[in-house]
Amino acid sequence: MPTITYTSIRSDGKIFKAKVDALSVQALEQELAREKLELVEVKEEESSTANKIVVEASGKEKVSRRELVDFFFQLGTLLKAGVPLIQTLELIANDMPSREFKAVLRNLSAQVASGATLNEAMAQFPKAFPTVVLALIKVAEKSGSLTQICDELRSYISWLDKLSGEIRQALIYPTLLIVATILFIFIIFTFVMPKFIKILEEIKVPLPWLTKKMILLTQLFTGYWHIAFGVILATIMTLIYLPKYYPPFGIWLDKVTLRLPLFGPVIMMLCLSRFGQNLATMYRSGLLILESLQMCKVLVGNRAMASVMDRIHDGVAGGRKIHEMMKQSGLFPPLVIQMVTTGENTGKLVEALQNMTDYYNDQIPRNIKKIFGILEPTIILTMIIMIGTIALSIFLPITSMLNLNK
Repeated sequence: MPTITYTSIRSDGKIFKAKVDALSVQALEQELAREKLELVEVKEEESSTANKIVVEASGKEKVSRRELVDFFFQLGTLLKAGVPLIQTLELIANDMPSREFKAVLRNLSAQVASGATLNEAMAQFPKAFPTVVLALIKVAEKSGSLTQICDELRSYISWLDKLSGEIRQALIYPTLLIVATILFIFIIFTFVMPKFIKILEEIKVPLPWLTKKMILLTQLFTGYWHIAFGVILATIMTLIYLPKYYPPFGIWLDKVTLRLPLFGPVIMMLCLSRFGQNLATMYRSGLLILESLQMCKVLVGNRAMASVMDRIHDGVAGGRKIHEMMKQSGLFPPLVIQMVTTGENTGKLVEALQNMTDYYNDQIPRNIKKIFGILEPTIILTMIIMIGTIALSIFLPITSMLNLNK
């Protein structure tokens, strides 16, 4: 693949100079024509780095949301300034601190210079660019609205990153408490209680009821903990992998999660927030409503809701309204149905969906804090009761022994 140093000119007389790796001058000329640039001078030379650029990017690179936000901000800014796409990708790649993302961007630049569209090039990196990004970039290239879509994607990915961050932050302390409780139980019943039981057997003191029960529990734990661990591990593996091979089980499982006490309503809010944000983003960006609905089902994060989205899509394709299908499903809350109904009747569906998303984005952190506001003292109280019970079971025989000595 040769390296081409070229000079191009825009209709307003602005001149651009750049160096890219392209399959041929003709491919480069076609790409520049798509950007309304005329090629005026070229210098072609063989490059040993071009193949290296493609090899460096394996297609399995992962890119963080923060990096994607920065990328789309720079891409939109440079394109608005009139910089050609190929040169823009090269400029961003040069300033990119991440080695993996740098390789991805240089690969994109090489593919675009060779005649591929940006969407086609991005599709080679599914772990770097999510499905929603590919769909919106495809629409942008067809409609010539790439700069606007960059702004849309930046806002969308920032929202997703903020939401995930708030959830992770809310989970840190309760997770630490639960892990500490599990470790405490394991240490007490594996190391502390067996030694204490040996001491009690040696001194042959009469054992209170509580101590007998604690000894029995210790024996069960030490004798069968590996079986219990195996059962728990098998259950987790079943819940993870069975839905992939038997989808109805996955749908049933996700329906159950939506009905869980405390957590169910929050999971539903998260799904509705994703539904509203994704549908609003795609529809506002120029995707048809049927395409938007089809894509939303893989983005809501719940298989039960995804199956409902399929029915909504089929109903809309048959001439029904979205709110009618939502009401028929029995899954969506009345508030959501009312908002979508108003949006469809007034022709302001995007605004209605965005209002719904804003509402749930405000409610989700509050509800998560409420849940863990209940769970945290419950976990702490449970630990106190456990420690107290174990301590009592140890001190009662000691007290009995002291009384006998008197």
